[in-house]
Amino acid sequence: MEKEKRKFKLGDLFTGRFWRVVFYTFDKFAENRMGFQCVSLSYFVTLAIVPMLAFIFAVSGGLGVEDKVTAFLHEVLPSAFTYTDVLVEKSRNIIDVAKSGPVGIVSALMFLWTIIWLMFQTERIFNNVWGIRKIPRNIFKRFGFYFGLLLLIPFVVIIFSYGIALTTNATSLIGLNASEWRFLGRFLSWIILYIGSALVFSVMFKYIPAVKVQYRYAIKAALFDALVFVGFQYLYLETQTFMGRLNTVYGVLAAIPLFLIWLNFSWQIIIYGAALTRALQEAE
Repeated sequence: MEKEKRKFKLGDLFTGRFWRVVFYTFDKFAENRMGFQCVSLSYFVTLAIVPMLAFIFAVSGGLGVEDKVTAFLHEVLPSAFTYTDVLVEKSRNIIDVAKSGPVGIVSALMFLWTIIWLMFQTERIFNNVWGIRKIPRNIFKRFGFYFGLLLLIPFVVIIFSYGIALTTNATSLIGLNASEWRFLGRFLSWIILYIGSALVFSVMFKYIPAVKVQYRYAIKAALFDALVFVGFQYLYLETQTFMGRLNTVYGVLAAIPLFLIWLNFSWQIIIYGAALTRALQEAE
């Protein structure tokens, strides 16, 4: 009973027991070949990214914050992927087509289905992490959950956009010289990205699997997972010299495999966090 009542403490992340679970989870992650399932998720994201951006721009445009969202995309997408502007342009084309009439609306709904299909595949892999083969949820509840999440995603992106915009200009707001203290704004941006990633991951780890997950294990795994995730983003940006060499060899074609590599490793980190949540809960 004492274990059930014990509250999560930040110091739990630095205990030897926690790190034993981390390495055990890594072994099971590799043994179950979860990386191959992350490859499939990367494929589905590639199909759904333009429709997803179109939906985000439709919501953010209605709220008058489209410029903030565009700046945020340039901030978070890997700089080696030089076609962010192309993605933005194509997503706006979907919005224009949807406004053209009934045929455009049908076309937009087909694009919307790719987002729902991505969510279905994500739920399936999260359930695989927990060893769930037959999903106990009612199909109508599942689609209701998908549409609710679809409506929530643009607002999460908008919150991130404002957070990074605020931290980037934080030095000017407190009266410091922006050019001399630029590193402070960048550091705060990374902190905001870490906190936001940890919160988003913890919600994913708790609510996506069709099983009861204790939030204290989800947040513990998310705090560790977000640290690895942000560290990977930083290292990826710091390896742009190597990426530049690939661009000289493959030209414009280099953007596609680089983007897929970035997606694959990002999904592997996220799915590992889901596996770590299960290991922590079962270890208790």
